[in-house]
Amino acid sequence: MDKLGVPLFFAPVPMEKVWGGNRLGKLYGKALPAGKIIGESWELCDRSEAQTRVRGGPFDGATLAELREQAPRALLGEKLAAKRPARFPLLIKFVDAGQDLSVQVHPDDDGARKLGIPDRGKTECWVVVHADPGAKIQRGLKPDVTRETFERALKDGKMEETLHFFEAAVGDVIAIPPGTIHAICAGIVLAEIQQNSDVTFRVFDYHRMGLDGKPRTMHVKESLETIRFGAPASGYFAGDMESDTVEGVLANLGPARHEFLLKCRYFDLQRTSLEPGHQFKPLRGVDAPTVLMFLRGAGTLNGQAVSAGQTVLLPADLGAQAGIFAASGSEPLVWIESTPTPEA
Repeated sequence: MDKLGVPLFFAPVPMEKVWGGNRLGKLYGKALPAGKIIGESWELCDRSEAQTRVRGGPFDGATLAELREQAPRALLGEKLAAKRPARFPLLIKFVDAGQDLSVQVHPDDDGARKLGIPDRGKTECWVVVHADPGAKIQRGLKPDVTRETFERALKDGKMEETLHFFEAAVGDVIAIPPGTIHAICAGIVLAEIQQNSDVTFRVFDYHRMGLDGKPRTMHVKESLETIRFGAPASGYFAGDMESDTVEGVLANLGPARHEFLLKCRYFDLQRTSLEPGHQFKPLRGVDAPTVLMFLRGAGTLNGQAVSAGQTVLLPADLGAQAGIFAASGSEPLVWIESTPTPEA
C-alpha cells in the first residue's frame, strides 16, 4: 500500500466514563452501547488500548495503525513519516460531561519522561459544541495562588476555592497548555484535539467511585510537580494564554467564513462555516494529514455525505486539493480542522 488519496471516514470508539452524559447519541446520532455511560467518543485514535477503523471506501476495515505502518508517507507526509512515529500524532475526541470531571493536570513531554511515564505529554484544546445554561469550565488558578497556598487549601478541603472558573458558551475555543489545572464541568460537550497521550493526573475527584465501585486513584504528588503556579506554560500556543478563550482571525472567502483559531507547537486549529446551498474548494498548503471534525449542519465532501458529529481524515497524499465541500439544508455546515506539525 503506497497510496491513499481519498478522504478517510472512521468508525469512532465509544469510551465509558463514570462522569459521562450519553448525549452524543442525541446530539450527533452516535451509536452508544446500551447500559453504559459514555463520556467520550474517540474519533481518531491510534493507541494500544483503542484503534479506529476506516468505514467504507477502498480501505474499509483498516485500522489507523495499519495505514500508518503500511502507507506512512501517503498518510503522514515526508517529514512526519521520516520520524517513524509509533502512533498517529493526534488523538481526536468528543467529550460529554454529564457530571463534573475530576480536577486534573497533564505534563509536557519532559515531565512525562522525568516521571518515568511511557507516553507523551498532553497539550490540548477544546471547542465547545453544547453548554447547558450556566455550565462552566475550570481553567487555571485564581491570581496569586502559590504552591504553598494550594497545598494548604488541598489539605484543608478548600482546594476548589483556589480554582478559576468561567461560564462556557457554544463556539468557545479553549487552549490548555501542559501544567494548566483544569476541569470540564457538568452540562458541556466539546470537541478535543490533543497530542496522542492518555496521561492525566487527578488532583481531586469529589470522592467519587469509579466504574468498578472503588475510589478513583488520585495523583496528588505528580500533580504538584506538574501544575504551573503563575503564568501558563509558554512555547506551546501562540498568543495570550492568560485569557479564558481564544479569539480567531477571520477571513471571509466568499460563501465561507474561515477562522484561524490556534497555532500550537504540535498542531494548528481552524474553523470554517459554509452557508447552505454553496460550495467551497479550499487549498491545503502542507505535506501532512488534516483532521476534519464536523460540528454543525450537513452536506457533502467530494460528493460523499457528511454531517455534524463526523470526523474525516485527509491523508497527506491528497496534496493541495482537500476536496469540494457543499452545504445543504437550512443551516451552515461548520467544521474545524487540525494539521499536526513536524514536531507532533
